[in-house]
Amino acid sequence: MHKVPGKRKVSYGTDPVAPAVPATPADQPTVAEQAAVPATAAAPGFNSLSGNPDLGDVIVVQDLSQSQNPAIADTLAKFNVVKTQLLRSHTRYLVKWEIALIHQGLDQQNSYYGRVNDISENGLSMFCDYNVFFNGRVKLIMSLPPLHIGAPVQKIEVESRMVYTILSQYAFRIGLEFLNFRDGEKKILMDRLESSNAALRPGNA
Repeated sequence: MHKVPGKRKVSYGTDPVAPAVPATPADQPTVAEQAAVPATAAAPGFNSLSGNPDLGDVIVVQDLSQSQNPAIADTLAKFNVVKTQLLRSHTRYLVKWEIALIHQGLDQQNSYYGRVNDISENGLSMFCDYNVFFNGRVKLIMSLPPLHIGAPVQKIEVESRMVYTILSQYAFRIGLEFLNFRDGEKKILMDRLESSNAALRPGNA
């Protein structure tokens, strides 16, 4: 048997070889240190049994840029909520009738004119040149084109509530919910819509 300087013993015969001791890096915790770590130190959503994150408990948080305009972000968030919540359960009709939106203020009555974008039994959207939004109730006056030459334009008046106003296609699109019709005018409106060829079935864009 020979001893090599600076090396472990090497046996050429029957002498046993000393087992090598695995090195433990200084930055790697020992088994005892790992056992001493409390369970509460694990990151949220981490499954200690499998060692993998539990995706059912993970919440993704969107990182908003600090330079983003808070007013724009708030407006977009509100519109997205409204857009998600307004389920289109009724047939919509793509008519382009003239319409007036009338708001009664404290001192005066303001009127804004535009055209219907689409309409259903429960409400409509309209295009207007003005960015307006009022809390409370407003009045809509729709002008139904005559069905025959020489027949008068028919007016439908309905009390409504404004839902949203957004910029769309170089104009402002205003969404409104119908509240109260004058006597018999809802039936007149629906009969006129159902006889048209402008129906867009539920679920379509």
